[in-house]
Amino acid sequence: MLSLHRLTRSVAWVLAAGTLHIASVAAAEGHPAPATDYPRIEQLRTQRDWLGALAAIEQQLAAHPQDDRLYRLRVLTLADIGSRDRARQLYLARPQLFSAEEAAVLDAAGLARRIVWSKLYAVDEATRQEEARAADAAIDAYRAQLARNGQAEPASLAYDRLIVLNRLGRHAEVASEYRRLETGGTPVPGYALGAVGDSLLALRRPDEAAAALQRAVQADPDDPDLPIQLAYAELERERFDRALPLLRSLMESRPTWPRAPGARRGHENWPRYDAETNYALARAFGEDLPGAQAMLEPLAAIGPNNADLQANLGSVYQLRGWTERALERYRIAATLDERNVEARIGQVETLSLLQRYDQARPIHDELLARYPNEPHVRTMERTWAMRRGWQARAFVSGGRNRDDGGGASASPLGNRDREYGLEVATPLMDDRWRIFARSGERWADFQGDRSRAQRNEAGVSYAYGRLSANAYVGRDRDGLGGTAFGVGADWRIDDRYALRARAARNDAGASLQARAAGITADLIEVGADYRPSERTAVGATLQHWRYDDGNRRDQFSASLDQRLLSRPHLLIDGLARAGAGRGSRDDAPYFNPSRDASAEFGLRLDRLTWRRYDRHFRQRLTATVGPYWQQDYGTAWVPSLRYEHEWQFALGRVLSYGLSWSRPVYDGRREDRLGFDAELRWGE
Repeated sequence: MLSLHRLTRSVAWVLAAGTLHIASVAAAEGHPAPATDYPRIEQLRTQRDWLGALAAIEQQLAAHPQDDRLYRLRVLTLADIGSRDRARQLYLARPQLFSAEEAAVLDAAGLARRIVWSKLYAVDEATRQEEARAADAAIDAYRAQLARNGQAEPASLAYDRLIVLNRLGRHAEVASEYRRLETGGTPVPGYALGAVGDSLLALRRPDEAAAALQRAVQADPDDPDLPIQLAYAELERERFDRALPLLRSLMESRPTWPRAPGARRGHENWPRYDAETNYALARAFGEDLPGAQAMLEPLAAIGPNNADLQANLGSVYQLRGWTERALERYRIAATLDERNVEARIGQVETLSLLQRYDQARPIHDELLARYPNEPHVRTMERTWAMRRGWQARAFVSGGRNRDDGGGASASPLGNRDREYGLEVATPLMDDRWRIFARSGERWADFQGDRSRAQRNEAGVSYAYGRLSANAYVGRDRDGLGGTAFGVGADWRIDDRYALRARAARNDAGASLQARAAGITADLIEVGADYRPSERTAVGATLQHWRYDDGNRRDQFSASLDQRLLSRPHLLIDGLARAGAGRGSRDDAPYFNPSRDASAEFGLRLDRLTWRRYDRHFRQRLTATVGPYWQQDYGTAWVPSLRYEHEWQFALGRVLSYGLSWSRPVYDGRREDRLGFDAELRWGE
């Protein structure tokens, strides 16, 4: 938002058009002069002793309340002393006593003062909004007065109104008026371009905002806030190469704690603080979250009672995946300053992620009622609606397998395979419940014979606090295996650890090769996840399959994803996977190694090719290689590649699709597999 520093400068700009210290009013004609000590008052004004002059005027007015000349002197002295809004009120009560020049200057100065008041840190945001509305009403009244009198509006009036409209959140009007002024040959001066840039950013027009803010910086290079606004415009244009150096140079150009020679302590340097904290946040947006954390935590230790600093640190913790730690910081910030909007938005976000909508709703509703035009509040509301609304997923996948030797494929996926389906869940009910339904089909060809499974399922899910759980019931269309049902639960221990478990009868993930022989399977699965930060993820899963033919198969797998490189538009992760399995039968009519094990190592490149707010396009390339060992068949190395696209068209509207290639080995026989998949997600 427009800074108080810049608003104060706008008053000076207005006053430059015409000084309030009107030439000697002692020479004014047409006003009777009763026995009053005008020379002494004039002398005090000439000496710029405004308080002394005002005291003498009030003393004289007490004896001569109808004296027009004293009334004029009072108004002009109030304007000179800085009480310009009061001066304008008194002038409007008796406008006939003032010349057209005096009236124009008093009107402009009084309105400028109201604009400054609209930005001052009042008792609460409602009061600030009230002041802004009062300034807007005063401008409208003044324009109407000028129109009635057939007078032209001063150019400064349109510029000042841009500031008021910005403060009121009427950003579309700011943009429209800005365009009108620019195309009409009256370029907006630098002091008002900060408000214009802020409104253009609120309207998600960062290219235009950057152009306006570059002009503002050129017009007023000493304003400490304009370069920061420009940096955010560059960030929203995805120009990290411009924003980060700009903020860094701004920070480095300002000493941390300026000291005078011999002083025992330095002076506070708020411009340095602003540059440093915004540089830290920009680093966080550019994927350098550890660097941002390292900058903000020492500052928070120095100034623990700084609400903005606590909220900023909460934002970094949230981006790092530490939701509970983030909530703690947001609550501290809101306690320190109940007017801090970002702290309350952060509470809504973190409480939603922690599945505590009952606690988030009062904060959400209050923000929406009080700040409906605030861009961050509108983003919060879109995210809230997306998370609580309808959820859907449509998917399709498939592939083909070919034996290197030209023989029939031994793959448990068959020569060819397909899977497609649709999942839908209702909006959240009572902050905890959803009803969901799934329908899908899988098929695979095994040497000319097709095994098919078509299933419909319905269930209910529950999510509250640390616990997420679901239960479902379903049935295959051919009735094989009878009624299917299952239950599952996840328990989040804290920001780093989570446990999960699942049990299913006639599980849909059982081998289609077994199903071709009329065999189904039940499943028991447990797992654990460890995620110390956004850069590391460790997981482990243990599965126990119970097939109808008496076979018992156990499988264990573990994985590690480790961030190796983080850049604003490129992430590189190192991947490691390991697994082992065993089956109790050697004569099963499906792929069921008595013993097998595998390891896999690779890299994943995630390139953010394009982004504009809620929309983006990403490309991912994953390459892995590792050994696979099967009892009685030895060890073989298995390579794989995967390339995928991800399109996000809006918040919670994502389309992804990809191609994959690998050379797996089954029963000692090398095969080539080509696969594809696509998925459309609606909701979180």
